Amino acid sequence: MARQPQMNQRPEMPDMAGANMPSEQRGLPDDKTINQAKKNIMRPSSQLAAVLVSRLGAMTEEQLAQLDRAISPEAAKALLLLLPELGALMEAIAGSGQAGPPPTQPPKTAQTQSNPQMGALGGMS
Repeated sequence: MARQPQMNQRPEMPDMAGANMPSEQRGLPDDKTINQAKKNIMRPSSQLAAVLVSRLGAMTEEQLAQLDRAISPEAAKALLLLLPELGALMEAIAGSGQAGPPPTQPPKTAQTQSNPQMGALGGMS
């Protein structure tokens, strides 16, 4: 007959040899990897641009106008740093009236350099 554990006793644990993860620690990423990651993180994403186009396309003219009034030129600059896709989208809409995939570097047009828009989404409505 097998021995039954007493009330306050635990059953024996099985052998766990080899079940633990190695205790070796990997080193930190090198500077080249860190710099490449920083460059990649600010590269415009065509997928994110597509989402922005979808969302803006679903908005009414009134909502677009309200968004345009709410975003000051200073806020637009901050948004462009956060969302480089937004800059490419705005350029595409201002230039041709429709947006495509964002370029890797949004081009600076004469309109943008000499005569900035008053609102962040001024050319959209």
